[in-house]
Amino acid sequence: MQLVLLAYFCVSVLINQIDMSLRISLWSGISDLLVLMTFLYLLLRFNHFLPRYQQTLMAMAGTGSLLGLLAMPLLWAFHQYAEQSDTANFILFALMLVMFWSLMVTAHIIRRTLETSAPKAVALTVLYVFVAIIFNGLVMSGVA
Repeated sequence: MQLVLLAYFCVSVLINQIDMSLRISLWSGISDLLVLMTFLYLLLRFNHFLPRYQQTLMAMAGTGSLLGLLAMPLLWAFHQYAEQSDTANFILFALMLVMFWSLMVTAHIIRRTLETSAPKAVALTVLYVFVAIIFNGLVMSGVA
């Protein structure tokens, strides 16, 4: 489990390094990992599925790492070709597909873990993303 979490952290830092300083990337990676671990713990605890915590955490971190590695060259290319509208539009479309795929994978993991409906899993995925974005924004701004 530690290796999967380390991979998740490293991919997060590498992705953030594309357009942020190392210090902010490290803090962002730590906050991303803490949000994932805390959100899953609370979600599974409140739904009485806490014995599945380690399995779910590994699934979320593992798929997050792999999809992050897939998105990394797209993010780098978008950052490099932002001025060329045709190329940037194509890269942005590909990046949006990877992001949508990532959200659906997360929703699927949550659905199977909680043995719940697809709409509820999607809603919980949106909640997770919302919390992660807010917390990460607070960390990057220096508030948290």
